[in-house]
Amino acid sequence: MAKLTPEEILRLSEPIEKVYSDTVDALLINMAKHFNSGYSLSTQEWEIRKLAELGQLNKESVEIIAGLTGQNPTLVQAALENAVYAATRDTEPELKKAVKEGHIAPPDIDNVIASKSVSQALKAYDVQALDKLNLVNTTMLESTLEQYRKVIVNTANIERQMQAAQDILNTQTGRVVAGTASRTEALRQALSQIHNEGITGFVDRSGRKWSPEAYVNMDIRTTVHNTAIEAVKLRQQDYGVEIFRVSRHSGARPLCYPYQGRYFSWNNTSGTFTDGEGKRHRYSPLSSTSYGKPAGLFGINCGHHPITVIPGVSIPRDRTEQDKEENDKAYAESQEQRRLEREVRYAKQKAAMLDAAGDKEGFAKEAARVKQKQVDYNAFCKQTGRTKRLDRTQVFEYNRDVAGRTRSALSKREISIGRSVGAKAANYDIVEPDTGEVFRFAEGTRIRDAHAFAGKGTKHPLHEGVAEGLSEQLGGKPENWRHMKGHGTIDYHGEERPAEVHWFEEETVGRVKFKIKRWEDEG
Repeated sequence: MAKLTPEEILRLSEPIEKVYSDTVDALLINMAKHFNSGYSLSTQEWEIRKLAELGQLNKESVEIIAGLTGQNPTLVQAALENAVYAATRDTEPELKKAVKEGHIAPPDIDNVIASKSVSQALKAYDVQALDKLNLVNTTMLESTLEQYRKVIVNTANIERQMQAAQDILNTQTGRVVAGTASRTEALRQALSQIHNEGITGFVDRSGRKWSPEAYVNMDIRTTVHNTAIEAVKLRQQDYGVEIFRVSRHSGARPLCYPYQGRYFSWNNTSGTFTDGEGKRHRYSPLSSTSYGKPAGLFGINCGHHPITVIPGVSIPRDRTEQDKEENDKAYAESQEQRRLEREVRYAKQKAAMLDAAGDKEGFAKEAARVKQKQVDYNAFCKQTGRTKRLDRTQVFEYNRDVAGRTRSALSKREISIGRSVGAKAANYDIVEPDTGEVFRFAEGTRIRDAHAFAGKGTKHPLHEGVAEGLSEQLGGKPENWRHMKGHGTIDYHGEERPAEVHWFEEETVGRVKFKIKRWEDEG
């Protein structure tokens, strides 16, 4: 058997995983669209209105799932057939050569896929895989509706808590604040929670919830692996060859280690055979091994594979895994690359959700995360020399319009100054350089047109030593610091004054060292 490497198995399962990634994107973003209305309603009226939309959401979700997963049968068939071809690409020529030399009888059918036994196995694995995917589809729909209800309940609860706190503040200060901002903030928190939880595609026996793409990835990889093993077994039997040898590799699992390098038979017989050099070897029944157990021989994530043995022809060799260290490194790098790709996708997914819900401020904040995740991904690919797979960072419905507004939000965005019981924590000290006085932003205002003009993400570096000094004093990485500016409203001894303000910021430290560059009412 030509061993299917973990990376090859991952590649074969990738198209089906992509279907479910796209489906989850579409379900979450469509759900968020239902919350882009009703901001003028009271909390109770809003709850009733949104619950009334549940039937429409159900209909839309069914259409999304049916539309995007309709290609499953074709994709599953392609993955399994490719697994068969890949698994038999080395053994098939050896078997044909043995037939030509008269050592074994030819099979009834020459083509591997057309083999009756292989074809039947393919159909069985195909049906099994599609049944599991249909179960995922059902669970996804139920989870989408459950998460929608949760957003409604959580938003209402958060909004009531915020309003209760605001009522206390209003009583103490005599101020009255409109509720639109609290609805937006409450909805943002609720949507963020749902985004973190995601859509459930499968719940296992232990109660663990799997995301659709994670479960489908695991299940299809397992099915591809099992199909490859079964294809080798059945194709050997087509030629009347029953004996195989278990491959060797370092770090074998306890349930596999005792069988490395030993000979077994697919038909569970025992005896001896003579190899191509005239040496005798003993073989045992496959049933005497851990075969069939999840963590056993040829089980889930097992690194072993069967090596076809043709009596009188095959010459056993203790072959070491070719370039094992290099293969392990490549696989580890591929896993890290996929992790970074998922982080880019998740950031885009959340940005698209907030955009669909009409939350401009939340969208702007998430746009910054998208950019940072892309920077991290690009740096990793450059460092390792791996090819960027931008197709794996795409988010369904994250079209050019959304991406363009993400870049716009990144370059010029607004920063809200809180107005609540905890408003002071969301405000900043601002130094007036000429007098040394310290002011703060007027509560409930915004820093407008906030953007970086030097440092990370710009064409201009910070002045020499500035980034290093900031990191030494406040933390963060020197290369992540940037110099920002924007236009804000300052609480100037009880009056509001417009000013251009500058500050520094770093993603793990936050915004620091605000200063007034100029008073804008002075011309």
